[in-house]
Amino acid sequence: DKETGRELYEYFCECIRSKLLEMQCEIRSEELPKWYTRRRDYLSELDLEQKRQRQKHSKTDDNKQPFPTPDIPPQDIFRDGSKYSSWDENGFPMKDANGKELSKAATKKLKKIYDAHCKRHDKLKEQKKNNDDDSKSTNGD
Repeated sequence: DKETGRELYEYFCECIRSKLLEMQCEIRSEELPKWYTRRRDYLSELDLEQKRQRQKHSKTDDNKQPFPTPDIPPQDIFRDGSKYSSWDENGFPMKDANGKELSKAATKKLKKIYDAHCKRHDKLKEQKKNNDDDSKSTNGD
């Protein structure tokens, strides 16, 4: 998401600035400024706290949609009346629970999940078919 990207970019820029200052001081045979060492210590503590928060947040993130099991037919994976109110003939959601058209980004995300599920479902069906064929051929001998 954009917020995480922004945080990572700011962190990257801060790392580059830090390295640049450290190298300049090293070339000039100078010590690092006190404001920098205090700031660096503060930032490392802050960074650790942010990592803890992210880990804690990712463990309790209910917003993530788990992949459905492959045995569920693709047309049924989004048939949740609490999230969507309208579906196309393939079971793909067209409107959210409030009746609003899904955004382009949401549609793209759901399409990605749908396509991946279709592949997994087809693969499972193929495996079951092969297992059935194998069991028939061994029983028939």
